[in-house]
Amino acid sequence: MKNLILLFTLLCLSPIVQSKSPKHLLLGGSGWNKIAIINKETKEIVWEYPLEKGWECNSVAATKTGEILFSYSKGAKMITRDGQELWNIAAPSGCEMQTARILPDGNALIAWCGHPSTILEVNPKGEILSKTEFETGIERPHAQFRQINKNKEGNYLVPLFATSEVREIASDGKLQNTVKLSGTPFSTAFLKNGDYLVACGDAHCFVQLDATSNKIIRQVNANDIDGVQLFFVAQLFPLKKGGLYICNWQGHDREADKGKHPQLVEIDSNGKVVWQLNDRVKFGMISSVCPIRR
Repeated sequence: MKNLILLFTLLCLSPIVQSKSPKHLLLGGSGWNKIAIINKETKEIVWEYPLEKGWECNSVAATKTGEILFSYSKGAKMITRDGQELWNIAAPSGCEMQTARILPDGNALIAWCGHPSTILEVNPKGEILSKTEFETGIERPHAQFRQINKNKEGNYLVPLFATSEVREIASDGKLQNTVKLSGTPFSTAFLKNGDYLVACGDAHCFVQLDATSNKIIRQVNANDIDGVQLFFVAQLFPLKKGGLYICNWQGHDREADKGKHPQLVEIDSNGKVVWQLNDRVKFGMISSVCPIRR
């Protein structure tokens, strides 16, 4: 528990700035038939957008003006709240679009698994600004990656399922760095001090990495958080005051069916649970979260 407290003290350095706690959360997840916005206080769905069968959604994000971006395996879409499609970029046949995030400059980062794997940066109009192609060395697209991120150096962090690695790739596709971890790394989240968090998927944990030495500084395991059992750790979303949202996806573990375990958890800077979503009737499996104000 001491290590857990130290970890979340460092999370106070997260660069995400929020003057007030958002009242709504945008949610999505592989295996759920919709993306949805919920009222955090009432835990009621206030907006939803249906997904077709086979549309595996592992990334959701919202712009500052309220538009919704999401990946759906076959592509990535930007839509308005009334369902109007602003742009839709399809993944090539045989590929899987798995990443869709809004960058700090307001542009979108989307990426598909395939041969080659491809990262695009897209402006709000849906115009492609840059394209980065690279090979993962992993044959099956589905075993490649989920959420790619971009660091302050302008490189991309690519968490790889099949090799249990996080690779740093430059915009020209050249490999800059590799960190070997455990499990199936799903996502990364940056901290202000230069370190970053990695969700390790089926390893049932997440870690804090020193970006310079590649060393694990802290590790939070399946039963380290009181009252929560971690299963597949998907997206992590740090909050300003040291809190953290943890997407606790439960699609790979039969043990999850034996108890009532939260799909989404918020912990404070001391690693204590302050809020959770724990309702399999109303909500599906959640692998992505984005706090929103509107």
